[in-house]
Amino acid sequence: MQTKKRIAQLAVLSLIGTMSLAACGSNNNEGASSSPASSGSAGASASASAPASGSASAPASAADISGKVTYAQWGTNVETEQTKELLKGFSEKYPNVEVEVVSKDWGTYWTALTAQAAAKDLPDVYKISYAYVDKYAKIGAMKDLTDLIASTGFDTSNFEPGVLAAHQVDGKQVSLPRDANTIVLYYNKGLFDDPKTNPAGAAYPAGELTWDQALDIAKKMTLDRKGKTAADADFDAKNIVQWGLTVDAAGSADSVLEPQIESNGGKLVNDDKSLGLESPEAKQVLEFYRDLITKHHVTPTFSQSQSLAKEPFLTMTTGKVAMSFAGSWSASEFIKANIKFDTVLPPKFKETKTVVQVAGNAMSPYSKNEQAAWALLSWLGGPDGQIALAQQGQSIPANKAAAETYLAKDEGYNKQTFIDAQKYAISAPFFDGKEKLLWEIIPQKLAPALSGKGELDGVVKEIGSLYGK
Repeated sequence: MQTKKRIAQLAVLSLIGTMSLAACGSNNNEGASSSPASSGSAGASASASAPASGSASAPASAADISGKVTYAQWGTNVETEQTKELLKGFSEKYPNVEVEVVSKDWGTYWTALTAQAAAKDLPDVYKISYAYVDKYAKIGAMKDLTDLIASTGFDTSNFEPGVLAAHQVDGKQVSLPRDANTIVLYYNKGLFDDPKTNPAGAAYPAGELTWDQALDIAKKMTLDRKGKTAADADFDAKNIVQWGLTVDAAGSADSVLEPQIESNGGKLVNDDKSLGLESPEAKQVLEFYRDLITKHHVTPTFSQSQSLAKEPFLTMTTGKVAMSFAGSWSASEFIKANIKFDTVLPPKFKETKTVVQVAGNAMSPYSKNEQAAWALLSWLGGPDGQIALAQQGQSIPANKAAAETYLAKDEGYNKQTFIDAQKYAISAPFFDGKEKLLWEIIPQKLAPALSGKGELDGVVKEIGSLYGK
């Protein structure tokens, strides 16, 4: 998750627990960018709403469902227009339902949503980040969809278990996955293909790499100013001009460190919410990542990484990094930088593990037109809506029924890796306090230690003290 969004997330999460909120209804969104996404057939207007508390518990024909519902999301003007275009497909199937799209910027969106939850006047359907599912479920802002799924026969088997679990709280399905951004390993094919930047002839990373294999490749692809590799006895670690690998485990605690600890059989946070960093499995991972920097010299320190790119996932855009962890969304940045690249699954300690950052859609428990709201929500998460999303090419659809459509658009690299990565997603729900641990405490305290400053045991104990669980 990008740095600016992390800052905004922390502010919002604090707001949820501390604000005394005034009412802010879903039909009175001051300052919102809103307009009908579809105007329905003649006679189908807001006044044609289904009865209050209209039941969606039994399947109804599309023609019988009518009325107006509001769909809220965060996003830019471009993303808003994309959503309106997407919903044209919904309008074709449900011609008597009008959808009003309400869009706000990231920070404003969560402030408004929290106020609307307090007023029990939420948008009928709204976009939700995987990081906030637990928060908003606990304040009663999300309808339990379990019965609706069962009674209407909505097929959840097309979602990978880890993807679906990201939108569950206490065993209840409170939202449906929309898109599934994954974290994988990218590599710069241009550097591998050129004998000058690959004098040792290292092969592309391939298959389900072990960390021993990844380290071997990284050593061969790390060069000093004289062209010696990190595998050479006379390698000059003080004058590195090309890095074999970037891994910002501390700064990417949610997307790299947590799944990698689980890859080794441990937990960053235990099931009882206590810190798991003191386990032998977690310590082994921390020591390995420190060795990548201080012993093997194949990975830059935190400050060196920052000099390459402020965003840790984008160091490969400099043309000075052979391999890097990055998100599926990073591909567009590498394309802009004219980097010839490809992707593989993240290296593993014992088992391949990654994380899927799953945005989803939730439904208001206070909707006055539940039938139309469920029609919209289930369409967005079902094959029709997901295929339409895939055709737009902006997101990786969470529903596997749309994978073929997504993959059909050839962009010159192996997009299948993003789909495959969903199979290896860990189930690591967010809860109050975890976001501060991942986005504030660990980045601040662990980064220096992984770069060789300070003892890991002492830093881990300090992290545990600050975490306080």
